[in-house]
Amino acid sequence: MVSRGAPDPTLCVYVAVDDGVVVGTAQLHANRGGNGSHVANASFLVAGDAGGKGIARMLAAYVMEKARGQGYEYMQFNAVVQTNVRAVALWQSLGFAVVGTVPNAFRHPVLGLTALHIMYRRL
Repeated sequence: MVSRGAPDPTLCVYVAVDDGVVVGTAQLHANRGGNGSHVANASFLVAGDAGGKGIARMLAAYVMEKARGQGYEYMQFNAVVQTNVRAVALWQSLGFAVVGTVPNAFRHPVLGLTALHIMYRRL
């Protein structure tokens, strides 16, 4: 039996489509409920063969716009893999700062244990 709990009422999912093919997806939701509900959280996935085409940047801009429209004041990423240099560079270019790093929190299939960054910015 799988217990999933109550659905997240703040969850929104978006997709990027190129010529009828889904090439990326993003989800947006509150990072925490209650007194932390003014901080958004998001995660992104771009198809491997679609990398380097600006899809992640486009999705990020869209999701940040949606987050502002939903009343979020800040955005926080809880787990950006340190060795994912393209993602770290993208988020930094969009104004996110690394506000913390958790060593050995991610088991990379090739590189072994690596750190996760917590990244944050005002919307």
